[in-house]
Formats: sequence, structure tokens, C-alpha cells
Amino acid sequence: MNNYTLYEKYCQNKEHAQDVKKYAVMIFDALKQGVNGFKNLTDRSVIYLENAALLHDIGYAVEKKSHHKHSMNIILDEGIEGFSHEEVLIIANVARYHRASFPTPDKHEKFALLTENDRQLVCKLGGVLRLADGLDKPHKNLILRMQAKETDETVEIYLKTIGFKPNLKMAEEKKDLLEFVLHKKVKFLFM
Repeated sequence: MNNYTLYEKYCQNKEHAQDVKKYAVMIFDALKQGVNGFKNLTDRSVIYLENAALLHDIGYAVEKKSHHKHSMNIILDEGIEGFSHEEVLIIANVARYHRASFPTPDKHEKFALLTENDRQLVCKLGGVLRLADGLDKPHKNLILRMQAKETDETVEIYLKTIGFKPNLKMAEEKKDLLEFVLHKKVKFLFM
């Protein structure tokens, strides 16, 4: 089964999923160009991120409250064509951590199955997905492009919008995992 089959079968808000995917790739590209911890990520990493972004909310088909966990379980149970078991495990974990608690191997069995390198990747991509989801919370698709700049204490994410400044309240709340991964505060600025 491929991700579009899962997406078509389970995704209840396709426009949101597509916008989150778009924002996730924008954030990924900006961080890859401007932030040390992301410069070494491969093109395959962005493919994992795109799949996780499209599938992050499919757990709503089961229930709202723990939809992030259900998204992970659906992905793991049904698999994604063209990806190895290990890659599906990465994608499922990235989708799972788009909200709620941070990944911890001692408390989260599916996260513990990953290698240390894959755990670090899941944390980075999960932080990006979490932030992308927060940026789309007004569901208005206002952001055209992004750039990132790293300083000694912060990662500044510059947003170019269609003219209106989006409400960043949810993005501010959902930048926590990315800040944890980067060991720096994330600040939003407008171009």
C-alpha cells in the first residue's frame, strides 16, 4: 500500500495535509541551507518528511484525542509501498511526534526500535513537522517562502507572506521540539 492509498483512505482534511507538507518542505529547505544540525540531512530525509506530513492526521479516522498515535499505528500496520520496514518506522514516528510528548526511547516502544541515528532524524523531522502543523493552524495558506539564519543563541526563521501576517500563536506553541533538537530558541521574523 502506498502513502497516497493511506492518504485517500484515511485523510479527512486533505487541504491541511497538503499545506503542512508544503510548509514542512519550506522549513526543511531553509534549515538545511542555514542551520548546522540540518546541513548534512539527505534528500531521502525530505521524502520521509513529505510522507509523514501527508499522513500525520490520518489517525483522526480512529479518534481525535490520540490521533497522532493512531496515525503512527495505521502507517505501521498498513505499510507504505516503496519503503523498507525501517523507513516506514521512521515515517510513522515522525507523524506520531507532530504533537504531544517528545520522543523518548524508555517510554515509547516504537521509537526505541530505531537506531540512534534514526532517532535523531525522527526528532529533527518531527520538530519540523510539528512547526509546519502549527504554521498552518489558521488554515489560510499565507506563507510563500522561508529562510533560516543561525546565530549563537537562536535560529531565526524568516517568513515571506502574501501580505498578511499569519497568527503565529500555534507555531510558537509547536516550536518546542525543534528548539529541543537545535538547543536554541526559534524566532519568527518577517521578510
